[in-house]
Amino acid sequence: MKFEKGNKFVVFSAMSFQMIVLIGGGAWGGHLLDQRFQSEKPWYTILFSLLGIGISLYFVIRQASRMSKDD
Repeated sequence: MKFEKGNKFVVFSAMSFQMIVLIGGGAWGGHLLDQRFQSEKPWYTILFSLLGIGISLYFVIRQASRMSKDD
């Protein structure tokens, strides 16, 4: 798929929303697990937040490499 200048803006905007959903969803899910298991420290929140960050970075790097191959 060939990326045009305007199309790149849309792709990066979509990536930012995807990152928000993945990181926020991980933090929210971890928070729910911390409440359910009555954890003293927020280990599930930390774990799932970091997992969301890792997954979102994977998607950003994958998309950026696709865009660099098309240029």
